[in-house]
Amino acid sequence: MRLHIFDVDFTLVRRSTVREYLARALLEGTVGLSLFWHLPALFVRYRLAGPGQEGSSRAYPFLRGVAQSELEGLAEKVFNARILPRIDEAVVARLVQASREGEGVMIASSSFGIILAPLARHLGITEVVATELGFEAGLATGRVLGEAAFSEGKRSRILAYLKARGIEPADCAFYSDSWHDLPLLRAVGKPVAVNPDRILRKEALKAGWEILRT
Repeated sequence: MRLHIFDVDFTLVRRSTVREYLARALLEGTVGLSLFWHLPALFVRYRLAGPGQEGSSRAYPFLRGVAQSELEGLAEKVFNARILPRIDEAVVARLVQASREGEGVMIASSSFGIILAPLARHLGITEVVATELGFEAGLATGRVLGEAAFSEGKRSRILAYLKARGIEPADCAFYSDSWHDLPLLRAVGKPVAVNPDRILRKEALKAGWEILRT
């Protein structure tokens, strides 16, 4: 394999990074109680969206007007307190081994890039494809820039990334826990189902993909 691509939530980390982040944001007053008004819709969109569907809302109004520096500082706090202790060492071992063998490693996650930055630095990863929040004059717009890195969106963004660098999808491995990532898993040469959910496990068994349990 020339490049190993890792999902984050419930793959590299045994938690939802977005949920941990929003919980801390609410606790510290970074976002208001309006968060509770929007969460059910966001949850339903994520749970019900299948490959090829828009599963991640492009609007996060509860973040509108929050300073980028405040969101970045919050990400550091969440990483140290909630994410770092929950890194899956067995999956990271795959990442470290690939890196030692001179192969590329990167993150591809539907989580916000601003949340993943501390994790990427900790793991020594410089290449990240994530959902990116928009900012104007240092303040969050509450909107997503471009295509969210979710399901088909993750696939299209990764394929564009590979094409720009002359890398064939067949020369890539992708590690994920979720059926939402089936579009990208089917596109690479080595799909790896990590502690897969029920739907992904069924697809992995049918296709003969590696299943990694940690």
